[in-house]
Amino acid sequence: MLPTITDLKKIARKRSALLRSSEKGLLDRSASMERRLNAYVLNTLIPSLQIRNNKILNTNSNLKKINNPSRLKSFLKNVINASLYDYYFNTYERLNGATNQYYKGFEPTEAATKKIFNRASTISSGFLDDLFDNNDITRQIQNTIRKNIVSEASVTDVKNLMTEIIKGKEKKFGLITSYHYRNGYDSLQSYSRELDVQFSEALKLNYAIYAGGEIKTTRSFCDERNGNVYNRETILSWNDLEWQGKIPDGNILTDLGGYNCRHDLDWISYPLARRIEPNIEKSKFDK
Repeated sequence: MLPTITDLKKIARKRSALLRSSEKGLLDRSASMERRLNAYVLNTLIPSLQIRNNKILNTNSNLKKINNPSRLKSFLKNVINASLYDYYFNTYERLNGATNQYYKGFEPTEAATKKIFNRASTISSGFLDDLFDNNDITRQIQNTIRKNIVSEASVTDVKNLMTEIIKGKEKKFGLITSYHYRNGYDSLQSYSRELDVQFSEALKLNYAIYAGGEIKTTRSFCDERNGNVYNRETILSWNDLEWQGKIPDGNILTDLGGYNCRHDLDWISYPLARRIEPNIEKSKFDK
């Protein structure tokens, strides 16, 4: 039996809740890794430098050690990245399961489902390769310590400064949290939407509910569309519009409202779309 609107909305809300919880989970895991990184920098990296009378000496040896941060990169790869990689991988798997649950009522073939998730695996692998190059984090640590070597700053001051940079302060994200929140979370949302695109095309579902609710920071673009159902060509036409927060040269199907957008397109069939909007125009993509 084909799914009902009520069934689909219930499943969609669960997947949306999964994405929201993944945001908190990413922040928590990143904060934990910041504590690990801070301990390494304060207790291993800085003490390995030449120090006298609580001053980091301005020597060639110290500069060479900071300019060639092989041990720092190794720590980031084997400790920090290993933990965060597991988090992302597990989140992808959970999103795969939630998405499969949503579309299975439309009875996709086993071959189509396998093809979609094989492609999704390639997308997620490429994303993870880009995300874990460590260059931004490494450079910020290098540049800060290098400046303090040149000025022969006190060890106490450098440790306090590094703690502030790595762990953040007050409402400011720390080094790892800001990096992964900026580069990672939107990609999880885009990955989820890419799965939707693949399933909707394979199943010829050319209508979607603009779902996600509203909060204080909801953009006008999303506010005007929230809860409404549209055909595919109407949705694609939004690529030609401009609004605050839109991702330049982006794809409306995977970017929707833009940076940090929490909305989704819940794809449905024409008969289901008509139950929400009886006068909706039949899509030209229906064949």
